[in-house]
Amino acid sequence: MKSRLRAAGNRIFRGTTDSRLRASWRIIIAVGLTFAGALGGVLVVQQVAIQDLFVPLFAHLFAVIAVLATAGLLARYIDHRRLSDYGFALSFSWGLEAVVGAVIGIGLVGLAFGFAHQLGVVTTVETFSAGDAETLMTGFGVVLLGWVFVGLWEETLFRGLFLKNAAEGLSVRDLSPTTAALGAWLSSSLVYGFLHGPLGSNPEEISLLYALVMTSVMGGLFGLAYLLSNELALPIGLHTGINFAEQNLFFGPPGAVGPAVLRTEHSVSGARLQFQSLDPVIIIPVFICGYLLVAGWVYLRDETISIKQGEVVTEVDSSTRC
Repeated sequence: MKSRLRAAGNRIFRGTTDSRLRASWRIIIAVGLTFAGALGGVLVVQQVAIQDLFVPLFAHLFAVIAVLATAGLLARYIDHRRLSDYGFALSFSWGLEAVVGAVIGIGLVGLAFGFAHQLGVVTTVETFSAGDAETLMTGFGVVLLGWVFVGLWEETLFRGLFLKNAAEGLSVRDLSPTTAALGAWLSSSLVYGFLHGPLGSNPEEISLLYALVMTSVMGGLFGLAYLLSNELALPIGLHTGINFAEQNLFFGPPGAVGPAVLRTEHSVSGARLQFQSLDPVIIIPVFICGYLLVAGWVYLRDETISIKQGEVVTEVDSSTRC
């Protein structure tokens, strides 16, 4: 009886090619621990009297601490890999890649604003607003650091931890490394979109399904950057650039506490505008441009474009297994 129970437990919890936890359990642990830490941080911030402008900054700082602690725990005791294998091969080129990603992200939101302006969809209601900050530049420093934190913790979780483990899990199901990597890319993008749909801040006037799909497409853009580079620098930069450009450069919400160069609203409904939830005629061409720009940058850098399946789908050496 004990041997049968042990065998059943192994089938449920252990992988078929090594003695580590199954990839699905590793992903659940990563998501659970990260969100638990982030939620704990939010509860702490709510108990402290700080200016509204700084609340997101400190809340996302706790999320960064949570995801980095989770990554360290998984790397050492569960995944049995180096922390750098998730995409943290830090170097000057890694930092340059993050900057390039941020420039692409800002450019995509600027392109979307240009399309929206040409179509008469957007109305500017205020310019160079400092919000609750003492000065515009001080406010920009606070919110930019906050967006770096957002890009860091979300990309570490959904790309570094989720996508890599999902690719490993799919690779043992008689799938080629490329197919496994693409399946992991799709699943991580959909989960990212789902969590930003019901739990996100999409405008009430926007269909929840549309917001989910378009946010998944945006997550796919971040995932593509990870697949082609096997590093987190490019997706973190993209994520940071898009968030900063949306909220603080081109589509700043009216009345928000954060600073904005332009505060805008929908010309017809007067509703708040969100980058990934813009009209399909605007956002779909922008996303296509984003996918092409990411692929183009990788080709310019490497003189080739290929999914780093041999690195994303990592074969763990037998000496490091449980």
